[in-house]
Amino acid sequence: MENCNKRFLSFFVAISLFLLLFFPLLAVNAQASNPPEGEIILDEELDNFKAGARLGGADLGEIIGKVVKSALGILGLVCVVIFIMAGIQWMTSGGQKEKIVNAQKSMGAAVIGLIIIIGSYAAVHFITEALSKVTTKAS
Repeated sequence: MENCNKRFLSFFVAISLFLLLFFPLLAVNAQASNPPEGEIILDEELDNFKAGARLGGADLGEIIGKVVKSALGILGLVCVVIFIMAGIQWMTSGGQKEKIVNAQKSMGAAVIGLIIIIGSYAAVHFITEALSKVTTKAS
């Protein structure tokens, strides 16, 4: 019975993470473009793509910063899930010392990972803000 519960919990966590990661990718912004007959103007097509991708006026540094921040956010979520699973393991250990110690180690590793991720996020935020101030035109 315990093996069945572990399988169900693992399946539920895997499906939840899959949906959380890939569900936003299912939204597609498809817009019909009507190019002039026999002629496709590349700049207009690129502008249409840029508008559809919601890039706005972002430069490469901003885009890279957003990607890195998103990746760090996902890693933070993974740390929180590991922490919760370790808590569940601790609660269901039934007083067995080995399971409790393993759960405590997992919780400690998740907290350390979360601290590192938060520090990395702060560093990336600081760097992208500093670079955006340097690369923007003064008015």
